Amino acid sequence: MRSLRALLLRLGGVFRKTQYDADLSSELESHLRMHIEENLRAGMSPEEARRQALIKLGGVEQTKEMVRERRGLPILEILLRDLRFGARMLAKNAGFTLIAVFTLALGIGATTAIFSVVYGVLLRPLPYPKPDQIFQLWEVNAKGHRVNFTEPNFSDLRSTSQSLEGLAECNAGPFTITGGSEPTRTLAAVVSRDFFKVMGVSPLFGRGFHAEDQREGAAPVLLVSHSYWQQYLGGSTDLSKLKLAADHKVFSVVGVMPQGFRFPDNADFWVPREIYPPNNESRTAHNWHVFGRMHDGIILPQARAEFTTIAHRLKQQYGQDIDMTDAAADRLQVAMTGQVRSALFLLLGAVSFLLLVACANVANLLLAQAARRERELAIRAALGADRSRLVWQFLMEAALLCGMGGVIGVFAARWGVDALVGLAPKELPRLDSVSLNLPVLLFALSLCILLAAGLGILTAFRATSGDVREALAEGGKQQAGGQREQRIGRTIVAGQLAITLVLLVGAGLLGRSLMRVLSVDPVLRA
Repeated sequence: MRSLRALLLRLGGVFRKTQYDADLSSELESHLRMHIEENLRAGMSPEEARRQALIKLGGVEQTKEMVRERRGLPILEILLRDLRFGARMLAKNAGFTLIAVFTLALGIGATTAIFSVVYGVLLRPLPYPKPDQIFQLWEVNAKGHRVNFTEPNFSDLRSTSQSLEGLAECNAGPFTITGGSEPTRTLAAVVSRDFFKVMGVSPLFGRGFHAEDQREGAAPVLLVSHSYWQQYLGGSTDLSKLKLAADHKVFSVVGVMPQGFRFPDNADFWVPREIYPPNNESRTAHNWHVFGRMHDGIILPQARAEFTTIAHRLKQQYGQDIDMTDAAADRLQVAMTGQVRSALFLLLGAVSFLLLVACANVANLLLAQAARRERELAIRAALGADRSRLVWQFLMEAALLCGMGGVIGVFAARWGVDALVGLAPKELPRLDSVSLNLPVLLFALSLCILLAAGLGILTAFRATSGDVREALAEGGKQQAGGQREQRIGRTIVAGQLAITLVLLVGAGLLGRSLMRVLSVDPVLRA
């Protein structure tokens, strides 16, 4: 309790500095007068009495500084003082500050926007329980190509495998649906038993499919998506009255899926596969997407090895009547995004390259500013400021620049994300997961911290590496700039020209990468 009270008092001393300083000055003046009066009574002259009193106090300003250090939080006070000084220096050079902030904001904004897409599509975990246990399975033919499953091969693998908690087949296609507020042409998924067990998802309202629903000739039932239920069924919770006509059948709505679940292919309806008779017993009719969930403790390489064994056994059993020579499996997230994964990472790399170019430009600007402040730095060093103190000041100025650039960059990234989502084809998987969420903002914050540290340290060590006497001698000349400053200026101009050329090339590569991403048409969508 005492330590908390002491901390609060110290914080109060930092943020109410003016009042505390006034009180301190008054108290020290009182002590000084008291010592002077004692010296006068001892027979000293007024001048000598004051001098001895000052000696006894140890110097008024020195005493004030000692009390301030004990009263406040020295590190916080130094930080605030350096930030104020850095803000004054940046305001003094408004043109440089605007250019540097704009350049950083452009780089940070573009990188954050593209990272938002990469995170939402590739890195964000799937919204299902234990998503790493869910996978997609394919047959592999004699040419090594992955193809969809045939009905008999799916049945054999499901009944034989020991690694699976569940295995399901599904397919999606457009259905004309009537019975809602208006007719719609909507995607519906035909799914086998265990499909929702594999996905780990249950209806939000109503019920799932029962065993009596999943047999040939059963009364047609279906599940609807949350968005369709709200838009076309009025959000009615009395599901017993909801009937929808499709595929020459009248389906009873028995459940509503959770908001956001529309797997696969952005489906709005799910129909039991078993109400339809097997449409093909051939082992060469590849009609079905197959998804599975592994048992706890089973890892994907183990499951793959088992699937390969089963595929080889089926090939030996059926010979030329079967196309499958092997089986392939990938985690669902990888399977959904495999078509765009390399293109999106390439795009992130291109934007990161542009950020590096922007940082190089800002570093050149900072070095130019440091060259102009060479005499100031030399004077501060001559007066006793050590190199670490000067480096810290440059870090604070870089932090202010990157902080302002980061704030503007995040707003620019928000606009960029909306623009990218608007430009991207609707077939791009997991497009609804793209947003400026907490991980993306943490990425932007980390980016700003890294940039501030890198730019600050680079500029500081370059600016403080010279000889103090030489800098003071050159700074004292009357001609326009010393030789070193002119040399640095010419180097900076040449560097700016070279980096501008690289920036143009990088922009071209970025545009090309973006067009490649937007032209991709994935096979499977979420």
